[in-house]
Amino acid sequence: MGRLLGSVLPALLLVTALGACADDGPGEAGRDPGASGASPTSGGNGAVEFELVDTITVTSAGGEVSDTAVPLSDDAAVQSFVAQFSESDLGAQVEDAVAGTDVPSGQELYGAVVAIGCDAPDQVTVTTSGSDVVITPVKVPSPKSECFAPMTTVALVLVPTVAAG
Repeated sequence: MGRLLGSVLPALLLVTALGACADDGPGEAGRDPGASGASPTSGGNGAVEFELVDTITVTSAGGEVSDTAVPLSDDAAVQSFVAQFSESDLGAQVEDAVAGTDVPSGQELYGAVVAIGCDAPDQVTVTTSGSDVVITPVKVPSPKSECFAPMTTVALVLVPTVAAG
C-alpha cells in the first residue's frame, strides 16, 4: 500500500499543479480577442492604430491584470503603475523600457498587465471602450504544458492621442 501511494501521490500533485495553469479565464494569456496581433494596426470594432513598444514578462512578479491601460505620461504615473510589482524586478524593467521609449508628438504611451499565468503573450490588440484604452493579449499559439510559477506580462504601446480620449 505504501509503495502504491508513493508512486501515485507525486503524479497527482503534478496534475494538480499543471491544472492550475490550464485555466483560460478572464485576465489570462488564453484570451483570444479574435483579431491579429500585428502592429501597427487599425480597423473597425473600436480597434485603434498602435505600435507595440514591448512586452515584458517576469516570473512571480505579482500585479493584477487589467483590461484598461494606464497612461504613462509622467514619472508619477509610471511609479504608480510599477508599485504593484514589489516582488520582483519587473518594475525596474518597465521603468527602463518607458525611459528608453521616444514618444512622438501626437502619441501617448500606455501600459497594462495583460496576463498572469503559464504563458507569455508577445502580441496584443488595442481598442477603445469609451475614453479608455484597452490592451488585450493575443492567445499564445503553443501554450506551455508545464507551469511551476505564474508569469506576469506587461505590454507597453503607443497610441495616437486622439484615440486615447
